[in-house]
Amino acid sequence: MLLCQFILAPVIIATPLIDEHQAILEEAEKEPLIPSQRPAFTSAGMHINHIQFVGSHNSYKQAMPDGFVKQLMKVNPKVVESLEYEHAPLAEQLDLGIRKLELDVFYVAYEDQFLVGHVQQIDMNSNCATLRICLTQIIAWSQNNPTHAPIWISFNAKDGYILGLPSPEAFNPVAFALMDSIVEEVLGEKLIRPRDIVDLQWPLLDEARGKFILILDEGGEKRDMYYDGWQQRPMFTNAPEGHPAAAIMILNDPVGQFDEIQRLVAAGYMVRTRADADTREARENDTRRRAAAFASGAQAVSTDYYLPATHFGNEYQVSLPQPIQCNPITAPANCQVSE
Repeated sequence: MLLCQFILAPVIIATPLIDEHQAILEEAEKEPLIPSQRPAFTSAGMHINHIQFVGSHNSYKQAMPDGFVKQLMKVNPKVVESLEYEHAPLAEQLDLGIRKLELDVFYVAYEDQFLVGHVQQIDMNSNCATLRICLTQIIAWSQNNPTHAPIWISFNAKDGYILGLPSPEAFNPVAFALMDSIVEEVLGEKLIRPRDIVDLQWPLLDEARGKFILILDEGGEKRDMYYDGWQQRPMFTNAPEGHPAAAIMILNDPVGQFDEIQRLVAAGYMVRTRADADTREARENDTRRRAAAFASGAQAVSTDYYLPATHFGNEYQVSLPQPIQCNPITAPANCQVSE
């Protein structure tokens, strides 16, 4: 995870000793002591697809209640293993340099709101109980840190049936309209919108500081329902390549999809991938997927372990020395970037 920085060391050209002071000045004007060199490509000329950063997976998640853990262990211990992670409050994650967050939302029609949690009833402990609360925490942090690089927030619209658990309300056009209205109310003035991106031309990084990119991470019917009229939507979707709404792609297997991610990033798309999943890499201290994720050029690399996985007896971690770094595929030569 080396920063894509190439610092040009100044080369001093020795000037022969000349007795006449005026002659020295004239010679210096013709050939300066430090010759001009190609300047480092700093953030002033970089676009937001030229960077790379770390995100958290299921960013809101707290530990599952012990009672449900014990019940689930009797039925499926492997599932319990896959859920053995939890996160710091959102503002603390942002302080640590996380620049991509993920929220799972459940539609509650009679309350006109969305609960934030992982699995209905059994895994709903959250650092922010509702969508509005989560977004309010995020915008408060942003207002205190107004020059931050754009923050991605992806959303899963949770309405899947799980045997033995209550059935969530299905997402429909009314639900998505309500969701849009909440994000518009809290983040509206700070959004980079799908209609802003024409021919995959992304804003300059310095123009996008303090802003947000929202992504509905869904496929099939829910995705199609949402990107009908995408020009008026606040959220991007995982639209298929070539679709007029396509700009951000979700490809979560950086090993198996390595070439595809590199191709899409080089073509101008922005991509989210995952450095680890289901606690496997952290348990085994296996860094191969992490290495592939960064090398792929995916702009957002999500993890459950931006802090070391010490509870598994090792130091597995996915982090960067600073919140953003130069993208290995798209960043200009001599790139230097900081937040």
